[in-house]
Amino acid sequence: MSKVNNIIGSRSVSSTSCNSLVSDIEETIDNGLDDLTLTKSNRPSSTTRTTKAKRIRFYHNGNKYFGGVVVPVASDRYRSFDSLTTELTNLLMKTVTLPSGVRTIFSMDGRKISSLEELEDGKEYVCSGKGELFKKIDYTKTEALKNKRASVSKPTVPVSRVVLEDCVRPRIVTIIRNGIKPRKVLRLLLNKRNASNLEQVFSSLTDTAQLDSGAVRKVFTLSGQPVTVLQQFFSGEDVFFVYGNERFSLDDFELEFEESKAIQSYKKTPGLRNGFGPKPKMPKKELKTYISDENLLTKLSKDVNITLPPSLLQKYSVGRMIGDGNFAVVRLCVDKTTNVGHALKIIDKSKCKGKEDMVENEVRILRRLNHPNVMRLVDEQDTKPMLYLVCELVKGGDLFDAITVAQKFSEEQAALMITHLTSALAYLHNLNIVHRDVKPENLLVDMKGSKIKALKLGDFGLACEVTGPLYTVCGTPTYVAPEILAESGYGLKIDVWAAGVILYILLCGYPPFASQDNDQEKLFDCILSGQYDFPDEYWQDVSMYAKELIQNMLQLAPELRFSAEDVLDHPWLHVANC
Repeated sequence: MSKVNNIIGSRSVSSTSCNSLVSDIEETIDNGLDDLTLTKSNRPSSTTRTTKAKRIRFYHNGNKYFGGVVVPVASDRYRSFDSLTTELTNLLMKTVTLPSGVRTIFSMDGRKISSLEELEDGKEYVCSGKGELFKKIDYTKTEALKNKRASVSKPTVPVSRVVLEDCVRPRIVTIIRNGIKPRKVLRLLLNKRNASNLEQVFSSLTDTAQLDSGAVRKVFTLSGQPVTVLQQFFSGEDVFFVYGNERFSLDDFELEFEESKAIQSYKKTPGLRNGFGPKPKMPKKELKTYISDENLLTKLSKDVNITLPPSLLQKYSVGRMIGDGNFAVVRLCVDKTTNVGHALKIIDKSKCKGKEDMVENEVRILRRLNHPNVMRLVDEQDTKPMLYLVCELVKGGDLFDAITVAQKFSEEQAALMITHLTSALAYLHNLNIVHRDVKPENLLVDMKGSKIKALKLGDFGLACEVTGPLYTVCGTPTYVAPEILAESGYGLKIDVWAAGVILYILLCGYPPFASQDNDQEKLFDCILSGQYDFPDEYWQDVSMYAKELIQNMLQLAPELRFSAEDVLDHPWLHVANC
């Protein structure tokens, strides 16, 4: 546990200190082929997005028997290129063989497509798997399309229609695996990536239940009603019995004591009792600079007439200090040509002995990022004693200071900030980058009067690319995820845990996990137990939707915890109206 404290001691200071509405989708399966058309239905008037979707047909690489799928591509449905390839995988795998899913999209002349912006309305493209070369055939004259056109004049059997309504939203369900009593009780997170239609839900249930008889063929609610439509998974009941082809009896729907106990333990939610004892306090924000006779940072923090490398001196003039830390100071600088202000982060390399890789990694990651809710790297200059980073300036300061002033925020303001934060995290996670130090000090806010109008994520000193489980113990104690403390291996979802802690703070003014006597070991025990509550004294006016989202972001089990995209799909964020 002490490792967390040691790491945090050196990173306790920030360097500078929308959302998709669930839409109706209709899939039409024509003449036995997956010639699917997805169409938007009416959208609530509260949304500000009016961009028309691009209607695009996607073929399967080299497959002359597949007529393609037509998909409306819009930014409010697909926040990233990866989310589009994921949905294409789900659609195409119903008919064609794609062992590794859709990994590459080609234009009809074989050019590789790498972003949503490159896709043109009304055009056709080719989907391929991992490592496949583009196969040039006349996709517009495939056997499937020929057969379809030839059958237009013939009487046809009514086509089956699979309608995906706006019922699909992230939700954790409990499943009871068929077998000898007491049966195994499991949990599964359903979302638009694994539950876009009934067939896909059954596939997800199969993977989770691992029935001896193979695939899940029959599903029943706790009351014994057969599940036949997708909406049943997202309505009132959240406990389901799953079967293969084996027979069932009415006795199966009667729970034994051990089964009921397991279900109730899963359903246990943070209490809504009246608070007792003193209100927990926010952790302190420490502003400290390493002091020594040779410390260049001390001089830089006081010297207004600082000397920059010639290349930077030509472009920028330097002003007052606006932040400091153990290894860096941050000063205001102004572009001499545009008169635009920036934040100049000056890193003393002599204080980074043994941490050179961390500094290089931060710069390498910043170079890759381009997102409206991520602090932008504008310029950089490396010298022997110092590293200079010119970054985007966010004038409102950091969120920690905003919380100190406001104490707590309205649900509308909190929803806007969490929308911006999780938009940044979804972007990072799609690049397989984990931030590892999401906290109010590292969130920069832009103000409009007394209200926050934008939030940006900064300080990527602990960020890294995820290629497998990570084991380095790092982060800030109040916001650290339980799997980091357990040293069991962690991944991208530790950022969502930290965001859940921040959401809790925004709505009540104090953290969910705290030790009254500031004992770090007791704090870690609270986090590992996952025990927190919503005392009525501070939470009675907060909506149940907000509390539900917090509970899903603070799930102990990472596989059940919402992803950043799941958070963005939650209906509570609609109150942000962004």
